Amino acid sequence: MFARLRAWARELKAQLLTLWFCRGDPRTPWYARAFAALVVYSYGLWHDWEFSLQLPFAFGSGPTVGEGYRAELQYIAPHDDRGLYWGINMEIARVSRRDEREFWNVEVIPIIGWREGRWHVVANPGFERPVSGEERSMSAAPAAKVAYRVWGRNDFGVEYYRDSPASHALYLAWDGKLGKSDINVGVGRGSGSASDRWVVKAIYEFAF
Repeated sequence: MFARLRAWARELKAQLLTLWFCRGDPRTPWYARAFAALVVYSYGLWHDWEFSLQLPFAFGSGPTVGEGYRAELQYIAPHDDRGLYWGINMEIARVSRRDEREFWNVEVIPIIGWREGRWHVVANPGFERPVSGEERSMSAAPAAKVAYRVWGRNDFGVEYYRDSPASHALYLAWDGKLGKSDINVGVGRGSGSASDRWVVKAIYEFAF
């Protein structure tokens, strides 16, 4: 989804992203509502460059299924703790969703951020394009975030994601830290005919 917007240290990291898609019909039982998990293994190749391998999974009333795999390369230019910073995230993915044909997809996400005082603003004017299958048109997949540091290492803010013209989501999110691990928790509301009505997300990072 949203590229991690920070310069990574030269160390191995593992992230677990979990999502809960709450379907619109309240009569849907909890065990039939879809869960998803994305396991990310990341390694700092050299200064300001990071490579990661991502393995998405989907859970629901049926069997657990893998949804392909992704490789990602991210660069964050050297910058101060305050002011403007920039970077780029490039991803190639083998997408294998339930009841859909598999296809290869590439995504390029520019990273433009600004920090000043307690404020942090990030924009990701990204785009993606399938490179196999019948549908190969390019589409915009922008994302943005505005956060405010309330106390310590606790930031609260708003995140926006667009997956397609018919799928948008707006989150209220909290970013915090537990030891060496970064945590992000958010509750989102989807809009558009292809969006999930409510989404709960959590990101937990293990640093080794």
